Amino acid sequence: MNPELEALIKAYLALGECDVSHRQRLQADYDALLEHALQKAPGVSRAVFTEGIRRRAFAFMKAQSRLPALPPKA
Repeated sequence: MNPELEALIKAYLALGECDVSHRQRLQADYDALLEHALQKAPGVSRAVFTEGIRRRAFAFMKAQSRLPALPPKA
């Protein structure tokens, strides 16, 4: 995965799970990463890009929660 995309997804997830006292700082971090990404994707609206991040974050969480397969017994 692209490191910038991964950082954006992790910032999105952190924002959703944060304590209220940290929300303003995490929102600023997420917004800065989002603006940087939007500059690299001209013609893509903020709403469309944010929806894509939301979907990728869901897939990322799902992939992280999978348990590794156990090898068969010998």
